[in-house]
Amino acid sequence: MKNKYLKSLAAEPCHDGGSGVSLPGNGETITVALAGNPNVGKSTVFNILTGLSQHVGNWPGKTVEKKEGVIVFNGRTFRIVDLPGTYSLSSGSIEETIAATYIVEQHPDVVVSIIDASNLDRNMYLLEQILETGARVVVALNMVDLAASKGVEIHVEEFEKSLGVPVVPVVAVKNKGIRELLTAVSDLAECRRRFEPAPIQYTREIEGLISDLSVRLRRYDLPSDNVRWLSMKILEGDEHVVETLRSVMNPGDYGFVKNVQSAAERLIVTIADSRYDWIHRITSKSETPLKLNVITFTDKLDHLLTNQFLGLAIIVAILGFMFWATFSLSNPLAAFLSRSFELLDAAFSGLLRGAPAWVRGLVINGVIGGVGTVVSFFPLIFIFFIFLGILEDTGMLARSTFIMDRVMHLLGLHGKSFICLLSGYGCNVPGVMCSRVMDNETDRKLSVLINPFIPCSARFVVTSMFVSVFFPGDAALVMVSVIGTSFAVVVVTGLLLRKTVLQGERSPLIIELPLYRKPNVRTVGLYAWNKTVSFFKRAGTYIVSFTIIIWFLSHFPGHTINQSVLGIVGRWMEPAGRVIGFDWRILVALITGFTAKETSIATLSVLFNAANEQALGAALKQAMTPLVAYVFIIFQTLYIPCLATVVTMKKELHDNKLLAIGIVYPLVVAFMISFAIYRVGLLFR
Repeated sequence: MKNKYLKSLAAEPCHDGGSGVSLPGNGETITVALAGNPNVGKSTVFNILTGLSQHVGNWPGKTVEKKEGVIVFNGRTFRIVDLPGTYSLSSGSIEETIAATYIVEQHPDVVVSIIDASNLDRNMYLLEQILETGARVVVALNMVDLAASKGVEIHVEEFEKSLGVPVVPVVAVKNKGIRELLTAVSDLAECRRRFEPAPIQYTREIEGLISDLSVRLRRYDLPSDNVRWLSMKILEGDEHVVETLRSVMNPGDYGFVKNVQSAAERLIVTIADSRYDWIHRITSKSETPLKLNVITFTDKLDHLLTNQFLGLAIIVAILGFMFWATFSLSNPLAAFLSRSFELLDAAFSGLLRGAPAWVRGLVINGVIGGVGTVVSFFPLIFIFFIFLGILEDTGMLARSTFIMDRVMHLLGLHGKSFICLLSGYGCNVPGVMCSRVMDNETDRKLSVLINPFIPCSARFVVTSMFVSVFFPGDAALVMVSVIGTSFAVVVVTGLLLRKTVLQGERSPLIIELPLYRKPNVRTVGLYAWNKTVSFFKRAGTYIVSFTIIIWFLSHFPGHTINQSVLGIVGRWMEPAGRVIGFDWRILVALITGFTAKETSIATLSVLFNAANEQALGAALKQAMTPLVAYVFIIFQTLYIPCLATVVTMKKELHDNKLLAIGIVYPLVVAFMISFAIYRVGLLFR
């Protein structure tokens, strides 16, 4: 029985003119995979190569981004695939599994291994594992300028000679060396470049085990190079490979593999030592090491930023400015877009003057209103990701995560969740999308589920309106209580979910603090653009569709919201609402608030026949007590997230059960807390 996973390893690298391997013809596309550790400039290289041609999606069944793009160079088309940043090709994380699986199953024509020139030893560990797969590799030696500033010098020609692999020095942020890199890739893909990787020799015991395993594996007609790679994965305890072999081997040989795997656990460190010996043998001939007396700008700045107290204050100030600037810049743009859609409304009102009232309402308030809701998110999301991209490109994002990790762990959360939670105060949509910075699936899902409890700006709009009407003298106290309640729910929910549906060990924070560098305008711009476009592709259609549905439910079968399906449902739900002091009009406002939280104010204006905010405030003071108003503030802060957030949650979770929890659980929590506040409040009336 043949197996695709095993047979896909059959391709061999070129050796002095080729080895009979099927190579790309002159009219064929060269597939190039970009691989490297996090923070080595891989995204910068990808953005320079692909520009606006790139496509961003998800790897099948995963929440990890899959980025591809196309470039034409010297008459040849290159398909560029950006693999997730990873430190090895083991199966310890989603990123590692994706990178390894793509290289050995899809077998790209060339793998470009991007290496930080100032950290050769660490970066070359991944390079060695890539070479063991049999892939054809070009090394992009990136950030050679920053390495030089640290006193590190790489003798490129000697490095290439010792490694036996094409090496191209690159300064990606300055677009230096990119043409030379593409030339080297093309030459290697077509066997015009020397490729004889320096071999690695393991200990006699390990080589003996590889030999024993090879004897068994060759019974299944596997190529010799594949056999060695598979043998190494068995010795490393790679469960993905071992489980794949189960369907290929007979029980006796598979039992032998399992026994060797168990016995080889003690050899993991020996294998790593052999690889680092290989690395040292190569770098010792080609690298002038770091001068110990060189104190870099990064060292000086980190002395301040990694201080437990001063660093925390600086990071909070930077992030506070980031969110202030995001809203200060996005609000005028959102207002401009809003006025543009008002003109569009007026234009369609004229065009549809003779049409039935329900058609005018559907087109103007349903379709155009839905599109307007989607477009109104554009400035906020784009500007937010501009700032987030700047933080990431400069190295500040890694520092903020490192500094906040201790605080977040006390709350049962991961350090990287800090940025996501903070962004939720602006908008829960980018807050949920931000969960992709998490290292493992459990932390990602937890971050997605707790973020909607952070009150976004739209909820603050509703809260501010009610506070100004009912609590003008105690506004600050009420706002602090709302934020405190929501954060307490975040902490309790995080701890509860970890003990129930999202059990598992909390992953430690392992993060590299990269060198500080100037942000690359092209990289930041493409990062923000792709994130924003990704949101509209994911959420746009859903939001417009649901907005139209809500419009129908609020206008049929009668012509007013009082006589509509929503009105009928609101009256049907009123007994439950009375338990916490709500009448049917408040319930209907909460239902329509599902499309966008601020629409609950517009719904209340219609239901109370109020022409402006002052009139609505006066009507609300007649219809509810301050206690009920406060209960409403808390309820709308905690209950079901808005439609855009729910759609984004669905795309990020890939799990309908967890999505249901993310919708139902906030509703239950909101009701329970509101019930407690209302009932206790009644005792003190």
